[in-house]
Amino acid sequence: MVHFLEVPFMNYDIVIIGASFSGLTLAHHLPSHLKILIIDRKKTLDYFIESTGLITQATHDLFANFIEVDKFIPNRITTISVIAPDFKKTFFSSTQEPWIYSTDTPNLIKEMEMKLPKNVELRIQNNFQGYSLNEKENYPLKIQFTSTKNNASQKNNFVRAKFLVGADGSRSTVAKSNPKLSKNKHFLAGWEKVFYGDILLGKEPKNTVYHFWFGEFSLGYGGWLSPTLIEKKPAFRIGLAKLAKDARDLKKINNFIKILLDKNMIQINEKKEILSFASMVPIGGPLKNIYDKHTLLIGDAAGFCGPFAADGIKGSLVSGIVASKLLTQLLEGNKKALYNFHKEIEKYNKLMTYYRKQLLYRFIWNRMKSNRTFHAMFDAIAREKDHFLDQFCDSKDKNKSLMQVVLKWRNIPLLIRYGLFLCWDILNRSTFDSKNVRD
Repeated sequence: MVHFLEVPFMNYDIVIIGASFSGLTLAHHLPSHLKILIIDRKKTLDYFIESTGLITQATHDLFANFIEVDKFIPNRITTISVIAPDFKKTFFSSTQEPWIYSTDTPNLIKEMEMKLPKNVELRIQNNFQGYSLNEKENYPLKIQFTSTKNNASQKNNFVRAKFLVGADGSRSTVAKSNPKLSKNKHFLAGWEKVFYGDILLGKEPKNTVYHFWFGEFSLGYGGWLSPTLIEKKPAFRIGLAKLAKDARDLKKINNFIKILLDKNMIQINEKKEILSFASMVPIGGPLKNIYDKHTLLIGDAAGFCGPFAADGIKGSLVSGIVASKLLTQLLEGNKKALYNFHKEIEKYNKLMTYYRKQLLYRFIWNRMKSNRTFHAMFDAIAREKDHFLDQFCDSKDKNKSLMQVVLKWRNIPLLIRYGLFLCWDILNRSTFDSKNVRD
């Protein structure tokens, strides 16, 4: 059971800032003889979850090693549907077995909290403020945080630790407090709403996720729609994401919802959304400098998130598991243990290779500026719809790529057409940006 203590200047082997997927995974995998403290600013850990909650089979299996994850999976997804910018063209790609799962994310996080080992202490409603270092001390880090519990005044609290882990998201305060650590610089801005209701598009909407390609409407990513259950009632998640510089345009999510209602693609059973949240997702790829002698970044804080797909849950789990192994070695005297961090990440279905491929996709996607270019890409990929899912999981679960799927002789005319439109977008970028992008 989790304990909440208010004893100042207590000593810990490791202090973790952030109690979401990466921080909680790390805490679950550290050895029981270590004394661990987790600090998080939220009222409750299930209060605000910045995630669409979709996980692949490999990520499911990582969860299953320490949590009964199947209790928190309302939908086993076998199909993806891609919708063109005009909402008229749609293709479906399916597999026999689930290739992705939707999760009851708040209750999954709550379960991870409730099952924390006895050597782990959790303090919520506390904001990390920074730390100082004194190498002469057995516990060289003096970590400062302030409590916001029960409208408390901003009173400083302190603990001492041997090591500090930043698991505090894409705009990590731990990273900002240490000039030696890299910081995320490139982001997607996303806004998601959750409604009670039904998806009406396709034959099996309960087993399908939907991705909308928009061009001008949502440059940088697009829209999504996925089924879920809330309190055992049918519901769905609907979201829109754009490059961070266009974040102010995320209000278009309401236009998006209206379009889907007008086209009879969704049915909302209660007007007010159950949940609404916005988040910043790092899309610059894994950061280079994620550790020093007494500090480490993991999860989104370290950039372990798909630069193109913006998928971060697997990176959070893997980096938490790898950190538990290497930090144990470090505390046992192996001063070079963290040197192998990225190599250890690669061992999980070539995850670092996957991130490098995603950086290429992101580079191309960012240069697509018009609906006609997205239409051209849609036409090329739709022809290979039966194999689209072979690459969607990419090196996370399979070792295939989109290029392998699409680069066939019969697709050459469509690819040339797409390439010409892409070149036109690049050449006319400045004109388009001045007309459509508000910084």
